[in-house]
Parts: sequence; structure tokens; C-alpha cells
Amino acid sequence: DFMVAAEVGFVCFYAIELGFKLVAHGRWFLINTDMYWNILDLLLVAQSIYEQAIVFLSTHGAGVNRSFLRTVHILKIVKVLRVVK
Repeated sequence: DFMVAAEVGFVCFYAIELGFKLVAHGRWFLINTDMYWNILDLLLVAQSIYEQAIVFLSTHGAGVNRSFLRTVHILKIVKVLRVVK
């Protein structure tokens, strides 16, 4: 499916970009004028990698049940709502 391949491609691209930023900034990645954007990038890439791993495991019969996936999605929504609040 094209959309799945595109999503995986974007996740890989942004993970590589984040890796370059981590190497370039070193320990100053979280301590500079763009630290909040860097933290947001880190959280978004980590969430995307986690989501891709869950989707991969669930579609390749690794024993991930659907109720667990629903719980994860509900927790993600609650997390976003907590930040917005």
C-alpha cells in the first residue's frame, strides 16, 4: 500500500534528521534557544516509531491484540488533551 510505504518513509526521514540534529548539537540539543522545538521533534519521532512498531507487530501476527491497540490510542488522545488543557 502506497500510504503505508509513504508513512514509513517519512518516519525514517525524520528519524535520520533527528539523528543528525543530535550529533550536530550534542549535549546542547536540549539546552538552547530551540530546545522546545527539539523536544517536540524528539517526542513526535519517538511516537511515530512506536506507532510503526505496534502496527508492524499487529499486522505480522506477533500476538498483539486489538484491545491493547485501542488502549494505546486512547492513552495517546488523553495525553494530547492533557497537554492542550
